[in-house]
Amino acid sequence: MRTGTSTAKETSGGTWTRRSWWNRRRTVVVAAPLTGAVVYLVGMLLGVDPQVRAGEGTLEVTVGLVVGASLTAVLAGWGVRSLLLRTRSGGRGAWFAVCGVVLAVSLLGPLGAANPGATVLLALEHLAVGAVIALGLSGAGGAGARTTAGQRA
Repeated sequence: MRTGTSTAKETSGGTWTRRSWWNRRRTVVVAAPLTGAVVYLVGMLLGVDPQVRAGEGTLEVTVGLVVGASLTAVLAGWGVRSLLLRTRSGGRGAWFAVCGVVLAVSLLGPLGAANPGATVLLALEHLAVGAVIALGLSGAGGAGARTTAGQRA
């Protein structure tokens, strides 16, 4: 079915448009690294020294590392979500299960921080970026929402 310039797809949970899903994914790809950078910069303004133990010394966590890791995570998430969308149910439950496991494993990283402030800052970054990815790519709400019987989700 064509609606304007968007193609709609019927799923067991309703319909969604390919164009709106594409726009939503692009927004999340920008929002996740931006969220990580904002949390990092706020931490820096509060005087947190984000260092992690690496071998014999420490590694300074920079905004570039935060943005790069966030971008890697969101692109990997996009790929996983795209595969799960091919299932009959849309894979929403599986998506949140995968997100939970990946977030739990990623939270092990901040445990290697060199100081308590860095541990809190890095954990907050992981939680914030994880929330943006999980919720942003889930298809819940917004332009990419599935609809049932013509009503917005």
